[in-house]
Amino acid sequence: MRQHGERCNSDEEDRTSIRCIYIHGIGSHSPADVWKSQWDLALFGRPMGEQTCGAYWADILHGDHEENVLSQATTIGDRDVTSVLEHAGLDPDNERAAAFVRRLSAQLDLERDDDTESISSRAIPASRSWHGRIADAFLRRFIKDTAAYFFDPDVRRRIKKRLQRQITKAKQSFVLVSHCMGTIIAYEVLCEMTREQRKLVSLFVTLGAPLGIREIQDQLTEDGLPIEVPSGIGFWHNFSDRLDPVSLDTQLANDFAVSASAFGEIQDHRIIKRSLWSVANANPHDSAGYLSHAEVRAVVHQVMRFDSTRRFVIARDVAHGFAAREMRQPVLIEVLAWKFPAVDETYDEMENREKRQREQNKRLKSLAGRIKHLAQHVEAVVKAYCGENDPDEALIAARVQRLRKYVAAHLTPTEIHALAMDHANLNIYAVWRSSAKKKLTFRSHRAIGGDAARASFKSSGQGITWAVLDTGCRFDHPHFLRRRNSDKTGYDNSLIIEVLDCTTASHEPILIEDPLMGDPDGHGTHVCGIIAGRGKERSLKHSGIAPRTKLLVYKVLDDHGFGEDASIIKAIDDIFRRNENNSELAVHGVNLSLGGSFDPTVYGCGFSPICKELRDLWRQGTLVCVAAGNDGQIQVSTQDGPFDLNTSLSIGDPANLEDCIAVGSVNTDKPYLYGVSHFSSRGPTMDGRIKPDVVAPGERISSCSNDFNGRLYRESSGTSMACPHVSGLLAAFLSVRREFIGRPDEVKKILLSNCNDVGRDRNHQGNGIPNLLKMLTET
Repeated sequence: MRQHGERCNSDEEDRTSIRCIYIHGIGSHSPADVWKSQWDLALFGRPMGEQTCGAYWADILHGDHEENVLSQATTIGDRDVTSVLEHAGLDPDNERAAAFVRRLSAQLDLERDDDTESISSRAIPASRSWHGRIADAFLRRFIKDTAAYFFDPDVRRRIKKRLQRQITKAKQSFVLVSHCMGTIIAYEVLCEMTREQRKLVSLFVTLGAPLGIREIQDQLTEDGLPIEVPSGIGFWHNFSDRLDPVSLDTQLANDFAVSASAFGEIQDHRIIKRSLWSVANANPHDSAGYLSHAEVRAVVHQVMRFDSTRRFVIARDVAHGFAAREMRQPVLIEVLAWKFPAVDETYDEMENREKRQREQNKRLKSLAGRIKHLAQHVEAVVKAYCGENDPDEALIAARVQRLRKYVAAHLTPTEIHALAMDHANLNIYAVWRSSAKKKLTFRSHRAIGGDAARASFKSSGQGITWAVLDTGCRFDHPHFLRRRNSDKTGYDNSLIIEVLDCTTASHEPILIEDPLMGDPDGHGTHVCGIIAGRGKERSLKHSGIAPRTKLLVYKVLDDHGFGEDASIIKAIDDIFRRNENNSELAVHGVNLSLGGSFDPTVYGCGFSPICKELRDLWRQGTLVCVAAGNDGQIQVSTQDGPFDLNTSLSIGDPANLEDCIAVGSVNTDKPYLYGVSHFSSRGPTMDGRIKPDVVAPGERISSCSNDFNGRLYRESSGTSMACPHVSGLLAAFLSVRREFIGRPDEVKKILLSNCNDVGRDRNHQGNGIPNLLKMLTET
C-alpha cells in the first residue's frame, strides 16, 4: 500500500496547487458562500479563498432558506411512509420507493408499526448517547432526502451536475471531501468518471458516510454501480464517529472491493469526538465535528501540503464546538498588535487597512481603542443574529467583556463565523476557546525549611503582597485577622487586602463585600491559609509559610471550583495594571492552584492565551507559581477490571509555561521515603522540558476552612496544596532578600539551586523540595 508521501500520479505537477472540493450532506444549509467559508474555518481554521470550492445542492431539495434540521422536535408530517414520500416529492404509489423507505427506516432503528404502516418514534439505543427525539427527526430527514435522490431522476441528475461542474473546473489534482449523503453523490460521480479523470483525485474523504448501510448499497448496485473502490483515485479515507446514527457500519473496507487497477483499499478511521459527549443537543453527525477533528485535518493537510502551523483565525477546538449549532461557547478574541498583518495580508494591504482605520477613528491605533471597537462590534453581531429573541437577553447570555488584550464572550457558531469573515477589518488575530479550568484538589513547614528560616532570619513575609487566583476567600476567618479592635468585638488589620470577583460579565473585577459570599467553595480559603496568617484551634497552632504576607484574592473559579480562561485573564490584567501604575511592584507574586488540559494541535505547549498573559506578568517582575496538576494517575480498563496507572506527559496548562514555577506534590510527613504523590502530574512537557520545577508537601495539608459551623481548619490534598507552600516560601524569601524583588528569573534560579533531592526521576520531582533556609543562607 502506498504511503501519503508517494505520488498518486506520474506527472510532476506542483503539489502546493492542490485544491479541495467540498460536497455537503442532507438538509438545508446556509447560503453557498457562507457554507463554504464555514467548512474552510472548520477544516483549515481560516478562509481559503479560491483554493477550496463547494458543490452546493441544498437549494435543489430545500430552497434558498436556511433551516436547522436538529431544531425540529416534531416529525415529518403524520409520520407514515406515504407522508415521507410526499415530502420527498415522490409518488406515494411508487412501490420501489416505499419499500426502500421501509427497509432503510428499519435498519436505522426506526421501527415500523404493522397496524398503521407508520414509522414509530422509538429512540436511538441509549448506547449511542444521543437524544432520541433529535435522532428520530434527523433520520427521518435523511430518509426523505435519500429517497428523493434515488427515486427522482431529475433531482439526482441536477445534484450530481453540481459536483461534476466543480470537478470539470479542476485542471489539476484535487482533494474531494464529502459528508453524509454527499458521500453517496461523490461516490456515484467518481464511478461515472473515466479512470484518467479519476487520476486527478489525490484524496477522497468520506465523513459520516451511509455507504455501509445495506439498503444504500443495494440501491447503488440496482443502478449498475459496482461496490468497489473507484480505480485511479489516490487515497480513500473514511471517518465515522461511533455515536453517529448514519454511519452505522464504520468499516467500508470490508464492503468495497479493491479492483486490480485501484491503488489501494479504503482506510477506515473510527474517531471519537469526546469533547461533544457532555454537550446538550450536540450532533455527532454534524460536519463541523468531523472537519475539525485532528485526524481528519491531518489527512487532508498532509495531501494538500497545507502547513498546520500557519496562522489561523479560528482555533480547532472552537471550530469543533460548531457541532452544537445553537450553543454558545466561551471564546477569547485576541486583537492584532499595531502594524501586525492579518491572515495572508500583504504589507501594502495592512498599510491601507491601518490608514482607513486611522481616518475612521484615531483611537484604533491604541490597544485599548481596538479592544473597545471590537467589543462594540461583537455586541452588534449578537444583536444582529438574535433573531426573534430579545436583544438584551442575547447580550446578557453573550457576556461580552473587555480585557487588556482580548475580548471575551460566549458566542454561537453563527456569530463566531460572522466575526471571522471580517477579521482583518476588526483587527482580530485569532479566536481561541476560553478553556475550562478547575481547582486541583485531590505538617509541612519543616519539609521546606520554613520554620528554621523564620527562627534564623525572621522570614515572615512582611512587606510582601501575593495574589491568589482561586475560588475566593472567606476573609473574615480569624486566621487572617491580626489585631483585636478597640471594643474587643472582633479583629481588624486583615491580611486580606481585597477579594475581587472576576467570574461576572463585568469588564472589571467586582469587590466582594459580604464575607459569606467570599468563598462558598472553600478551596481558595484553604490555599490562602497555607501562604499567610496564623491561628489556633483546640490548642493546635496553625501558621502560613509566610504569616505576615498580604493577600490580594481574585475569585476566578465559581462556587463549585470551575471557571474559564477569561476570568483568569481578567485577574491577571488587573494585577498588571496595579504594577504598571505604581513606582514599584504592587503585587510580588501570584498563586494559581488551578489548571486544565490543553490541545497541542491548537497552540504550542506553554503558549495558550493564559500562558501568554502570565508570561507578560513574569516579565513585568512578578513571580508566578502554578500547581502542576492532579493527573499523574489514570484508570484504565483491563480484562481483570479497572487498573490505576501512573503516566508521564500529564503536566497541565498553564503549568507547562516556562516562565513560571510549576509545583508537584510529595508526601507531607515522609517525603524521602514515600516520594512523589501518586496523583501529582508528571513531566516532561509536550515539547520536552522538565516539569514540574519543584515539589512540595501536598498530602493531608491542614489549613483554613470556610465553614465556621464546623471546625476552623480542615485537611485537603492535591498539588493545589503544594503550590501555595512554594508561594509562601518565595514571599518569605523576598521579605528578607528584598533586592531580588522584580527579578523572577534570578529568584527561580536560586530556588532551583537550593532544593533537597528526593531521589526520584527528574520528570517526577523536578529539582526536588525547595529549602528556604538554604536559599537565605546561600544568598
